[in-house]
Amino acid sequence: MKIEEKVLSIIRANTEEKEGVTLVSDLRKELRLDSFGTLMVINALEDAYGITVDEADFTQVNRVSDVVALLRSKYHCT
Repeated sequence: MKIEEKVLSIIRANTEEKEGVTLVSDLRKELRLDSFGTLMVINALEDAYGITVDEADFTQVNRVSDVVALLRSKYHCT
């Protein structure tokens, strides 16, 4: 599974918006990801990739594509 598909799957599983999640979806405005949802997504990403995500890094991302870029650049996920 490509990283984009995996991240989309993880975010869909941890938000109320299941169908409308795309790479350009805004995590907080469109998907209404709150602090608890953010922690759930971070935990799922950590489990999926065997990494530890710095919560401060995650607060800097806005769109699903930003999450993908962060995982690729800082955590070397593929």
